[in-house]
Amino acid sequence: MTNLPLAPADLEGCVRGFGSSVGLPGAAYTSEEVLDWEREHFFGPSWWCIGRASDFEDQTGPRQMHGWAFTQADPSGADFEQQFGNLADHLAPYDPGSLVVGASRSYDLHANWKLVHENFQECYHCSQIHPALCRVTPPDSGYSIDIRGMYVAGPMDLMDDVETMSLDGRSSGEPLPGLSGRKLREVGYFGIWPNLLVSTLPDYVLTHRLEPVRADLTRVHCDWLFAPELASREGFDPSWALDFWDVTNQEDWRACESLQRGATSRGFRPGPLSAAWEAGVHLWVKMIAEGYLAGSLPPAPSTPSRATIPRYEALANARRGV
Repeated sequence: MTNLPLAPADLEGCVRGFGSSVGLPGAAYTSEEVLDWEREHFFGPSWWCIGRASDFEDQTGPRQMHGWAFTQADPSGADFEQQFGNLADHLAPYDPGSLVVGASRSYDLHANWKLVHENFQECYHCSQIHPALCRVTPPDSGYSIDIRGMYVAGPMDLMDDVETMSLDGRSSGEPLPGLSGRKLREVGYFGIWPNLLVSTLPDYVLTHRLEPVRADLTRVHCDWLFAPELASREGFDPSWALDFWDVTNQEDWRACESLQRGATSRGFRPGPLSAAWEAGVHLWVKMIAEGYLAGSLPPAPSTPSRATIPRYEALANARRGV
């Protein structure tokens, strides 16, 4: 097949089964030609997030989901419902469309946009670089969910003695109205194709919107979303959420930039993905590689086939020797 961004032989290991697959080749992260191809064949036909829908109320064209606006450069591309599948159902308890932006921050990091996705999908690195995060959530917690669409997702638990993800584990807000039971004791992570990361918490929702600038430069726009009743209160201060994630983001950015430097090395070789820790990374890398090999968007799964790969159950089994 012509017009493929990378040689098929370099992608064979990426589409192997879970437990035997490897990461993407270095050129996937370093080549401007590959990024140009992705802009045409991945971003152009996809519905990609451009921000909060409230900022685009006077424009025609963007589609909305839970308060986010999505646009599509190539109208012959992905079907909106097929691309996102059952994602809206998973996010519905948090009612993100009713929330308002209480704080925003943007970052420029010298790393490829796909590395940001990969970093988001695993906590293999958490105990090494995220001391504040590990004080509020166990790195090996969580469970698999039913994934039907172009996204990778899974929750993690909060420690028993904390209320939310903040530097001291305390919340200066209130639980979101639609949450009950387990949702009040977990943090959800949704890596949404192609450029949106959503973190759902008991008292707020955080988004990272990725803007590829160069192969080695990604601009990340973060919004912290809160219930409007809370955000409109006199003296509202979102620092409990903002400060925690600013620290965590900076730690992640350094890790992503280190990986980017590694990918530029002549000695770089894709490493094996851990069957204990990197189920989410496997799903993401496989989706990217399938798109490269097809010369187009990868197919959006309409059955829970991607969810048959355990997220944290794999880690628990590996530790027990199962």
